[in-house]
Amino acid sequence: MGEEGKFKKIKCPRCTSVFDEDGRFHPKFDRSDVIYLEGDVLLVTIGQGPEREFFQQEDLLNEKGRLDVDPITLMSNRKEGIFIGGDVRRIGFAAEAMRDGMIAAESIDRYLKGEDLKAGREKEYESADIPKLADYKPQPELIWAPVEERLNFEPFEKGFTLEEAVQEARRCLCCGPCKSCKGCVVLELQPEISEIEVNKDLCSGCGVCVAVCPFDAARLEKSDEGLVAVIDDLKCKRCGLCMTACPAGAIIIKDRFVETVADAYASL
Repeated sequence: MGEEGKFKKIKCPRCTSVFDEDGRFHPKFDRSDVIYLEGDVLLVTIGQGPEREFFQQEDLLNEKGRLDVDPITLMSNRKEGIFIGGDVRRIGFAAEAMRDGMIAAESIDRYLKGEDLKAGREKEYESADIPKLADYKPQPELIWAPVEERLNFEPFEKGFTLEEAVQEARRCLCCGPCKSCKGCVVLELQPEISEIEVNKDLCSGCGVCVAVCPFDAARLEKSDEGLVAVIDDLKCKRCGLCMTACPAGAIIIKDRFVETVADAYASL
């Protein structure tokens, strides 16, 4: 909402639910219950998708309905002189859209000057492992009472001090990934380990799953169609964060776990 052509405030209806029965992002609102937030500037960063009808008319989409873009120059591979970037190319972060703008600006400048669009622009990056913040401490040795004191029915295990008990309560159980733990199967919460899949036809390679995964199980790999998400089954703990964060709904966790995740997030 604005006054005299300037942004003034935004009208916010109360959100009654965020996810549907299948755990998909599908918010619902009570528009009779609203609040107003005043401000000076409004930045729209909702990951909205582009209108695709224009791209179809201009023959900019490939056989799978995606924009066919050179990743180095951001020029369309189907029509010369058209450069594509930002959320139009793929849903991502604001910083990525800014980077696309810089790349496209240089490409357009070279194109208008008749220069090679790719010369000197291919770069190799060195990757590094994330340093460990702390090493795991070994479990403290359990103290037993001396043999000569075990002549009654008193407990012979001394147990932990209060400080040791608090530290042990904070210890990571290291249950490992689902493929190693299988606790849900042992406890008969579900008959088998849930399978997690990435629909490559829906995945845009935005990297949101990589950003939200706390177990470093998600990564991006190159394919013939560009970047696609891959979930490492030996690291994944089926927490459902990647599935709920994926803007394209490309990640699916099968079996009863989907219902569990849907119930948990629908209650938020």
